[in-house]
Amino acid sequence: MQRLFGMGNGGYPGMGFGGYRMGFGGYRPASRMIEVTSFKLSASTVAYQGSRVPGYTTIELQTSVPTRGYLLIVGNGVQTKINLSTIAYKTVHKVDWVPWDDTKKAPLSAGIYQIKGYLTDQEFNQMQGYPLGELTVVSESSPKPLIDGVSPNPAVFSPKYGQTQTKSVQILFNLNRPAEVQLTIRNLNGDEIYTGSKETLSPGSHTVSWNGTDTTGRIVMDGSYEIVFKTIETAYNYPSTTPLIWRSGTITIKDADYYIPVSRLKEIVTDASFQSPSFTPDGDGINDKVTGQFTLAVPAKLSIYIANAAGAHAAFVVSEQTFEAGTHTFEWDGSDIMGGKVPNGSYYIKLNVVEGPNSGYITFPSAVKVQNMYEIKPMQPEKRVRVISETAKMSVDPAGQGYTAIKGDTFPLMSEAIENGKYTVLVKEGVT
Repeated sequence: MQRLFGMGNGGYPGMGFGGYRMGFGGYRPASRMIEVTSFKLSASTVAYQGSRVPGYTTIELQTSVPTRGYLLIVGNGVQTKINLSTIAYKTVHKVDWVPWDDTKKAPLSAGIYQIKGYLTDQEFNQMQGYPLGELTVVSESSPKPLIDGVSPNPAVFSPKYGQTQTKSVQILFNLNRPAEVQLTIRNLNGDEIYTGSKETLSPGSHTVSWNGTDTTGRIVMDGSYEIVFKTIETAYNYPSTTPLIWRSGTITIKDADYYIPVSRLKEIVTDASFQSPSFTPDGDGINDKVTGQFTLAVPAKLSIYIANAAGAHAAFVVSEQTFEAGTHTFEWDGSDIMGGKVPNGSYYIKLNVVEGPNSGYITFPSAVKVQNMYEIKPMQPEKRVRVISETAKMSVDPAGQGYTAIKGDTFPLMSEAIENGKYTVLVKEGVT
């Protein structure tokens, strides 16, 4: 057992319980002795970012009375601090430490270092340079990274609507030194779409999870996503405030429920239809509008669109509005998204249902015919083009919305001229 004796005004080193010290009210009995009851190192030989030997050591110091202070590492012409408790008084001090010189901001060079204690108790007795032992620092030719062994399970994941609370990707990783760790997920553009909680972890094997949703809780689209760890090593005497970034592989999302499944949408919206088979929005005051209706089995928030024959949004009728369960009606005057009138053709009710962070589109087969407006006809005599690739992305009117054709589809030409490297074709009834 190692001892440090209190020394007060007028006292002597080595004075124990029978001595006196000067206080503001005169003399009072000297404080009891401070005893270093235990001093341990988890590793007496370390290396910066170690491989063959540990990259850090855990220091445990116990004293008989509560103390606070620091240790000093001295050797090879340098000295550097290891903070213990600097505010609270403790009888047990335990810290993790890497061989780092805070003054030079560099790893300690190889060699043998003495460990000295500088502690104060609650009665202001002090330990000044008390020898506690020694530590050997060696150099490593191939230091270990902070994080390695990253393995997502499964590597290909299919998050499903309603299952994000119970199913997730388990991301296993190995931590080689103590650190604060935070999982983030990024898309391939580098955008951070998910941020996990920060955890202070000890070295060893750990697992974090991701359920395939973004920061809003919505399931992400199919594609590849990057696993990124943000870390701050906590075994430095003064840990960094800026995290380091560890790019650690990818997860593939496949067959995900990015939109609410149709099966669930049909449980929410049981029916939707127009009350007339056709109308003529030509402004003559006769049959210029059509009434649509939809039925909800449960209260729901939804938007109402009118879709053309290609499924693209031809008109926007209602923006995210909450409706009670039951049957509701709306009117459409034949206007399109751009404020003009739609061409002749068939049009359908398309609803976007919002449930929590998720949403989904459902289109109903009941159609209304727009008549007495302008016709869209292919050139005569009719000529056609055929898709020869597996798929072809097409930009359709209005507002250049997307439509995907597949190999073998043929479309009537609207003109033989190729503008900007593209044909203009008739995709569906009334849709170019």
